Amino acid sequence: MRRAPFGSIGLAWVLAFLATARERAWAGDESQAEFFESRVRPVLATRCFECHGEKKQKGGLRLDSSQAMRAGGDTGPAIVADDPTHSPLIEAIRHEGAVKMPPRGKLEAAEIDALTEWVKRGAPWPAAEGPVRPQAASPGQAISEADRDFWAFRPVRDVPPPAVSRAGWPKSSVDPFILAKLEEKGLQPSPPADKRTLLRRASFDLIGLPPTPEEVESFVRDESPEAFARVVERLLASPHYGERWGRHWLDVARYGEDQAHSFQPRLYPNGFRYRDWVADALNRDMPYDRFILEQVAGDLLDEPGRIERLAALGFFALGPVYYGDPKKFDQVDDRIDTMARGFLGLTVACARCHDHKYDPIPTSDYYSLAGVFLSTEYEEAPAAPERQVRAYDAAQAAIDGKARQIEALLRSCSANARAAESVRYLVAALELRAVRSGEGRPTSRDVAKREGLESGRLDRWASLLERSKDQPRVAELLRAAGPAAGKADDESKRAVAHAAEAFRKHVEAVLASQDAGRPVDAADGTLVGALFDGKGPLALNKDRVEKDLPPEARARLVSLRSEEARLRQEAPPKYPVVHTLKDAAKPADASVLVRGNPATPGPKVPRHFLSILGGSTPFASGSGRLELARAIASPDNPLTARVMVNRIWHHHFGRGLVRTTSNFGNLGERPSHPELLDLLARRFIDGGWSMKALHREILLSATYQQASRADARAEEVDPENVLLSRMNRRRLEVEAWRDAVLAVSGRLDPEIGGPSRSLDDPGNRRRTCYAAVSRHDLAALLRLFDFPDPNITGAERTRTTVPLQGLVVLNDELLVDGALALAARVRASAADDDARIRAAYALLFGRPATDQERRIGRDYLAAPEPEGATPGGLSRWDRYAQALLATNEFVFID
Repeated sequence: MRRAPFGSIGLAWVLAFLATARERAWAGDESQAEFFESRVRPVLATRCFECHGEKKQKGGLRLDSSQAMRAGGDTGPAIVADDPTHSPLIEAIRHEGAVKMPPRGKLEAAEIDALTEWVKRGAPWPAAEGPVRPQAASPGQAISEADRDFWAFRPVRDVPPPAVSRAGWPKSSVDPFILAKLEEKGLQPSPPADKRTLLRRASFDLIGLPPTPEEVESFVRDESPEAFARVVERLLASPHYGERWGRHWLDVARYGEDQAHSFQPRLYPNGFRYRDWVADALNRDMPYDRFILEQVAGDLLDEPGRIERLAALGFFALGPVYYGDPKKFDQVDDRIDTMARGFLGLTVACARCHDHKYDPIPTSDYYSLAGVFLSTEYEEAPAAPERQVRAYDAAQAAIDGKARQIEALLRSCSANARAAESVRYLVAALELRAVRSGEGRPTSRDVAKREGLESGRLDRWASLLERSKDQPRVAELLRAAGPAAGKADDESKRAVAHAAEAFRKHVEAVLASQDAGRPVDAADGTLVGALFDGKGPLALNKDRVEKDLPPEARARLVSLRSEEARLRQEAPPKYPVVHTLKDAAKPADASVLVRGNPATPGPKVPRHFLSILGGSTPFASGSGRLELARAIASPDNPLTARVMVNRIWHHHFGRGLVRTTSNFGNLGERPSHPELLDLLARRFIDGGWSMKALHREILLSATYQQASRADARAEEVDPENVLLSRMNRRRLEVEAWRDAVLAVSGRLDPEIGGPSRSLDDPGNRRRTCYAAVSRHDLAALLRLFDFPDPNITGAERTRTTVPLQGLVVLNDELLVDGALALAARVRASAADDDARIRAAYALLFGRPATDQERRIGRDYLAAPEPEGATPGGLSRWDRYAQALLATNEFVFID
């Protein structure tokens, strides 16, 4: 590794130090109440309340309320908030102390992790907070008119624009709604951003890459009123658009290529096909309702293109698999949660153990959806035409057949070469078996020494005879030799030898049949395996067998290997495989699990959509996935369009019109501009669900094109800029930042699609969206810079700022190598340092360097190295380039 000028620090230390800060930062990703209801309450209800609840309190301890936990039982409080290490409850569930809970068996690892994380978060218990719904005694609840009148469940309206005073400011249908709210508060929108800032903003927003200096200058010179519209069209037409916005969707889809556990994990080596499907669908501007259909039930659509659609099912198929979940209830819960949050903005998984405490989602609705996913199976399927699959399989069968012929030839020659020896060993082994009991019994070593045999090989023959109950052919040998074995007279010995010889000939006949490609019965196939495989008595080093082959057999072996090599050379390549889904052979409804406990199943519920969204009709076809997909994607569904419009708005402004982008329920925030949200949702549906059209509507608005500087009045009235009197300054996500470093240093590989590649690979210059995403061992760079947890659906990235990120900027090879390449690039672009500094600023910031910036740069580059300096082999230009890459201006967009 190249040494950076500022020293280095061990990555392991960095990660260990960062862990606590990261965990606390992640805690803000989702509502504490959502975390408690979906992850914690189910464990307490199913595992703890029976002995420590309202009816029974072993050891004086109740665990069914926050107050009871903190009060504790006979031995004191059960938890220490924020400190799982010193919480008796956590020690007990880990079975680390004298008290072990539950006493009948340890909790699953995921359950222990959930309770530990909950205590680490301060053990919030939100049961008494918010608009808690009355709970029904049965696993179901009535949907009231008040429920239906909640803003998110009302039909999407076609809203007229409000009247505004500054009638000349709006540029698109978005602007009157923003301006009206501003004028209500006595605020004014900010002036337009300058063209360089606007281009950089749009370029990162739409394709995740900085504009080139040539693109910046071309836009600056273009005085046409349509100049920015043309920029937006160019960016939307770029194949890099799908890479950028596909990554946003992959956050929602909790995309990963393995499992968080290391014991027999399911791996997804072809997971990239789903990632590429998403990017391609967005590049083609696939209508969003179709985007939903193909990801939920693309395999069930009765129309051409099924093979191409199979990759879309990766939305579910690439999800986490929970160790210790044989009935797949946790896996189903993950799919319900990802589907409901992702498409509907609802926390349906909170109804797993009880009716949802805040939203009109009864437990029966949860298990109606669980029936859909319990009737669905994971599959690794060919993503190729059937003729291609048949051709490959036939070629591989021919190769395997030739390999079997080679193996049979070697085994046959091995047996023939040792035929006499085999009979001698068999006779000795039969003798050992006949006298295996009684005093004076000879050992295998005694018999081997007497007969001139190898004792180890004799033991293998004896072991084979001992396993005769599993070997019908060996049992026949024992029956034939049984009456004479162990007797001392010559006639008996001859009888035994005759049985052994007959056995040898039978084995040779079986080998001859295999060599000729003729079928043998199962008993003989098992026998051959027992003789020649592993520790079988005739197992022999193949090299030794080949060395002793007779000429005829050697010629035959050469011929077979030549044919095998030809077959391998002529074989077609392996067809692509996708991780996908299929309907179970016998779809079935699920039972409501009382308190979410598999041991207490209740009544079965028919598969149907959510009741609050009109899902009273049972699904009638297969698993019900196709009907579910159509219900989600229906233009009459009031949530689907709103949720996606809000996600797109969130990524353009850094904050959604509904801040809680995956929770439109009672615990989520209310929309800041509900009429605007409905207007955009209505246009989204009526315009054919085009995401690119929605981008145009937003980017061509005066709201989007504002500068990011706030005046004092706006900061006082609206400090969080909810009303959007200015554009929000935003920090680049780790992917866009890494890609920008590669781009400005001239090292970015622009190749589109294909298998993932590890970020630990020093030669990896591909875009970060093509990085391997591991749930078990996420790449250090991603983990340090707020990449989302791929185990759960997420749509809002945490933004942490810690000193350790600065250490990466100073020491990581990405930045050091980027600085070297950037320095070399700008030095080659001009003959003097002043011109080179201007080139560097144009590349990194899309603007000219100021006089002061040029003077500072020239002074630094011209200064001599201090005596005793150890710059780590980097020149002043290299260090200057690294300093520019480390600036806030490079990592933030205005």
